[in-house]
Amino acid sequence: MILEAAAAPAAAAAIAFGDWLNRRVVGWLPDDPPGAGRKRHGRPIPLAGIVLLPIAVLWLALTERWWLVSGSCVAALIGYLDDRGKEHERELGWRTKAIGLTVAAALIAVANVDPQRAPLLFLAVVGFAFVLINAMNFLDNMNGVAAGIAAVSLLASSRGEGPFAAAGYAALGFLPFNWPRARLFLGDAGAYLLGTLAAAAVAHAALRGDGVAWWPLGAVAVPLADFTQVVIARLVLGLPPWVGDRRHLTHILHHAGLPQSWVMPVLALLALGGAIGCALAAA
Repeated sequence: MILEAAAAPAAAAAIAFGDWLNRRVVGWLPDDPPGAGRKRHGRPIPLAGIVLLPIAVLWLALTERWWLVSGSCVAALIGYLDDRGKEHERELGWRTKAIGLTVAAALIAVANVDPQRAPLLFLAVVGFAFVLINAMNFLDNMNGVAAGIAAVSLLASSRGEGPFAAAGYAALGFLPFNWPRARLFLGDAGAYLLGTLAAAAVAHAALRGDGVAWWPLGAVAVPLADFTQVVIARLVLGLPPWVGDRRHLTHILHHAGLPQSWVMPVLALLALGGAIGCALAAA
């Protein structure tokens, strides 16, 4: 537990150093420029989620989870390239992102399921991981929400132990830079990375026994619910599912009168409640 919790100050220190390096030495982090519509910030904000990658990889490597190290790197790289492209209005196409994230999802699946012995279960885990990676990115639209929910999901599904718990603490280490006011954003690199780790944590918890345990899904109920209702709404309206809008749970709560700084704590508590409720139901 103590070793895992050390990931929080390690992540905070790495992010602070990465931010300093970006501002004072070489501009290596992509910027999210201000703009109309969904973007409400008034100045360019660095996208620093990629800095969480070495922290997560370190704890995964200590337990020799090499498939998950590979999946995390693929997801973070796809996100970083997309962040860089968006900065120059040359973002990756949806097909490229879909292929890259499918590879990351497959690496998560192969770490938990033998595709030769259980091909249908393997494909189910790939599909689940692909959806959750995108769902976590969908929720990265208001200060602290993606990092806060990822932290709860990772800590709850891992029960506070092991490399996934360390990743949850690392997400907590990012929060002071992103909530209640944002000095840094996760970007696609950080959101894809945390989504990959959350999917891996849930898959590991669900499949480590003889059968399939369903309670870990409670830890990711919030991003899955948001993803489902947003995609359905866009399809009903005839809009591409991958084009962003302001129909997420975060926006619904904010439009209902909840202050923006309260949205993350409320959704994180809902995520925690979902995890606890499902665990109690399965006990």
